[in-house]
Amino acid sequence: MVRVRLEMNAGDLVRVFGPAILKVESGRVSILGAELSQGSIFTIGKFRSYVVEGLEPSSIEVELSEASRVEIASPEEEPYDEWVDVADSIVSSCSGPCTVMVLGPVDAGKSSFAALLANRSIASGLRPAIIDADVGQADIGPPGFTGLAIPSTWVSWIRELEPLMLRFIGSIEPSPLIGRIIASCVELKNIALGEGADIIIVDTDGWVEGWNALEYKLDLAKALGAEHAIVIGGDELAAYLAKSFPGNVYRLVRPMVQAVRNSEDRRKLRQANYKRFLEGEIIEVDLGKVAVQGSCLSGCEVEELLTDIVSELRDIEVMNVMKYPGGICIYVKGDKSPPQQALKELQKKAGGEVIIVSEESAAGTLAALRDERGFDCPAILASIDLKSRKARFKTKCRGPFKLVSFSRIKLGEDYRELSRGRILL
Repeated sequence: MVRVRLEMNAGDLVRVFGPAILKVESGRVSILGAELSQGSIFTIGKFRSYVVEGLEPSSIEVELSEASRVEIASPEEEPYDEWVDVADSIVSSCSGPCTVMVLGPVDAGKSSFAALLANRSIASGLRPAIIDADVGQADIGPPGFTGLAIPSTWVSWIRELEPLMLRFIGSIEPSPLIGRIIASCVELKNIALGEGADIIIVDTDGWVEGWNALEYKLDLAKALGAEHAIVIGGDELAAYLAKSFPGNVYRLVRPMVQAVRNSEDRRKLRQANYKRFLEGEIIEVDLGKVAVQGSCLSGCEVEELLTDIVSELRDIEVMNVMKYPGGICIYVKGDKSPPQQALKELQKKAGGEVIIVSEESAAGTLAALRDERGFDCPAILASIDLKSRKARFKTKCRGPFKLVSFSRIKLGEDYRELSRGRILL
């Protein structure tokens, strides 16, 4: 642990790489749009880097750990003042509740600007709400969820905010479930308005290239009735939105120097956020008494196909068969895959698609338990008895629950993603 004291004049810029803790000893400084005076403390998380600007002669103490560091920043490489000016312009234009979407490629600084805009809103006496629509690198909730938070004090990282509401999506890739994401964001916006929010800030994912990505972002903006779009570090995206987005488009330069995150760092951040929300106690839920989504258990058990299925699969032990509109789901013992020819024959007999689910693969499935207030409680399936439909979940939440939703994401004991994209239960 190293402590560094910095003496700053008005207009001086320093860049701090986390993890670090800043304490203002005297004077007044600005960081991430928050204006900090004597005695104020501001935390910078790992994999984050922020610029501190002196607003008047000031002295700050910086506590550094691990690979954190402090360096001089220059206005030429750091667009901090431009970011603050744009944020203030948006805040001053919000005569009534307004919605702002923050867009850009991966690691452009979207969540940092979302926090900065929330801080400038607070400084102006407005009540901000942040909707986290980035299901892959979710901050307000775990990956696979959208989330809503309404901060009342300075925001240093939206990951540190407590969720007011979570909505389960069930995928860390937006493309398969864009309709679900859009619907959840509209619902979260309505909740924010009901809580008296003056400005709704929507932090989006980094999927911004290709026709489907562009159409998705425009559909999201249309559904939310967004008046402002912030584009960070994407000249082509900003030019495209200038011709297709009906509101105000602001193109911001991304910082030339940032804390760098590689794919392994992003995986570790997801892993840490899974643990943050899922490290709880084991509870039992009777799936026969609640609505179930994302699972073959929503189908109807059938016996008439069982003989044909067993004969086709031969050496694979069949546990159960569930029928749903357009297909069947077969629960089997073990992870052995049936031959393609056997699957084709089964599809003919079933008159539709055939899904094979291993009974052993269910444990570790990411899930959500919706409670009576509508909050989607993150959970992980520990075990299930298919006959009694009694499921055991690890979660921080307690019932009663009215809906259980399963994802296609399987996690290991250390909350590392083991698989995704297939039906697990």
